[in-house]
Amino acid sequence: MLLSYSHRFLFIHVPKTGGSSISRALAEYVHRPQDHWVNRALGRVGIHVNLYGPERIRRYRFHSTARILQRHLSKETFESSFKFAFVRNPWDRMVSSYHFVAGCATHHRHRRVAQGMDFKDYLRYEAARGKMSQSAMLTDRSGRLLVDFVGRFERLTEDFHRVCRLLGLPCELGHHNRSRHRDYREYYDRESIELVRRHFGDEIELFDYDFDAPMAARETEADAMPSETNIACSAR
Repeated sequence: MLLSYSHRFLFIHVPKTGGSSISRALAEYVHRPQDHWVNRALGRVGIHVNLYGPERIRRYRFHSTARILQRHLSKETFESSFKFAFVRNPWDRMVSSYHFVAGCATHHRHRRVAQGMDFKDYLRYEAARGKMSQSAMLTDRSGRLLVDFVGRFERLTEDFHRVCRLLGLPCELGHHNRSRHRDYREYYDRESIELVRRHFGDEIELFDYDFDAPMAARETEADAMPSETNIACSAR
């Protein structure tokens, strides 16, 4: 997540939706609690989350949900910030996630995939984990969106520029953390299509996605650039 007190925005970083590129583009405008001496000291002993103490020294997880941020930020900060996030076709997102984990040696689930887990088994594994819901990251317990704007990975550049215009910021979007793969539709059979449809039904309905939804040209979006180092990928 990214929080800016000076420019009043809050970015909720949904994994595999172009968030690394957005984070770099907005880096100069955001609050950096990790630089506070308390968080530097905690980091030296392996603690990288700090939800206690004064608000401005609290440090959140990279992919904190809107619900968590609503709970731990002051009401004034949360409500006065322009809150935005990006989402992605879940069938495409799962293919991207599979290849990302497979290609990132420092990822904590890399060994599981590298030891021969095929894509369909990976889908079953993620469904059983129940940790990758885009809608759960952006809604309250009743399913109401907690963000002001939801952009689409499929039109990442266009929607990000719209956010920048709303914030009055002169941002340019680079592209980082690519996972190289074929058209996502080539990875699916009828069973795996329905597995994703059942497990991610809430977000498919909320964000109006379909298996055959058209995609933006990959060579101009976040999946079109060389991947970062394994150190960078471990943060994803």
